[in-house]
Amino acid sequence: MQSQDYIVDNDGNFRFTKVGLDNQTLLLAKAGIDAESIKTYEEYLQAREAASPFFVEYLQEETERLLKGQPDTIEWQAIRSIAFGSPDEQDKLLEKLKRKKSFKII
Repeated sequence: MQSQDYIVDNDGNFRFTKVGLDNQTLLLAKAGIDAESIKTYEEYLQAREAASPFFVEYLQEETERLLKGQPDTIEWQAIRSIAFGSPDEQDKLLEKLKRKKSFKII
């Protein structure tokens, strides 16, 4: 069995690819799991289950990391709000977007 993130050989031995380590190490670490300690596919599934409560936090951190240094446009604010914000934050941003749209010069 193989994916871009891992390889399981015919003997059932599991290992992450370089891409897999890059993609999953930080998320697994949030659950206290060393990605390099995973030796079987079953251990991998258990690790993913253990890390699942941390996924949104991890995703938020990755989003901030990827957007660091980029313009903080209202569109990016909307995407972050939809993914991570409260309904109140989303409503405020929607009002801001409506005001921005109504002030466009044609």
